[in-house]
Amino acid sequence: MPRDKVLIVGVGNELLGDEGLGVHVARTLLTRTEPLPSHLEVLEAGTALLDLLPSISHYSRVILVDAVRAGRECGSVCSVDLSSALDGSPKFSLPASLHQWGLMDTLRTGRILGLLPGSISLIGAEPEIIAPGVGLSPKLAMAAERIISLLLADLP
Repeated sequence: MPRDKVLIVGVGNELLGDEGLGVHVARTLLTRTEPLPSHLEVLEAGTALLDLLPSISHYSRVILVDAVRAGRECGSVCSVDLSSALDGSPKFSLPASLHQWGLMDTLRTGRILGLLPGSISLIGAEPEIIAPGVGLSPKLAMAAERIISLLLADLP
């Protein structure tokens, strides 16, 4: 696989409402009628964070999409460059992870194993409802649309 490709990874548990944000974004991108640019690939990872490490090592850039608890207004979209956070900043942490094995734990493991690309970032939104159920709240559905627009605008 060529290293000049960009991978968008949808992370989350779709059985817990807004926690499934990344999965919904990935599925929407994968089922678009218009084809994605040839340098762009999408992976629906769900909650299998450790399982995705070998896959992401083949890309020059990885963008993770996930629900992020950052104490902001529900539906607020945020973006974080994780590359520099993983290089010599052990105290850096994302706002509360919604996964049993945290995203930063997984990425630090990937860094130790030499499996991370040069550029890795996170785009996410503040969840409204994290409870058993399928589907996104209206605020997160709108945030998902904004995230998709941002991703496609940034990766023409």
